[in-house]
Amino acid sequence: MAATKKAVLGPLVGAVDQGTSSTRFLVFNSKTAELLSHHQVEIKQEFPREGWVEQDPKEILNSVYECVEKTCEKLGQLNIDISNIKAIGVSNQRETTVVWDKLTGEPLYNANCNERSCYT
Repeated sequence: MAATKKAVLGPLVGAVDQGTSSTRFLVFNSKTAELLSHHQVEIKQEFPREGWVEQDPKEILNSVYECVEKTCEKLGQLNIDISNIKAIGVSNQRETTVVWDKLTGEPLYNANCNERSCYT
């Protein structure tokens, strides 16, 4: 039985869109702008006090990993070679802050922003 040949579409471009309510990873054909595959994961939000939104930084990071992994699996099912992804752009939450411990790499607290800046 012959091996399945992966489709060659030329250079592909990925985009991570990490927002307040979800994370998405999308892959486009760079010549045609055709969306080839994507995956999206919802992010839990906590409202510890009026005007504040918090999220678990590890959940945010893991959602990016999951979206990239699932999108690449879908590309593989379409026989599209993921080694053709030549660039990845990142769009993230503009006003959200996370502080990480430089020795352990662990977050010191949840990611947080105020509702006015999170949703504008």
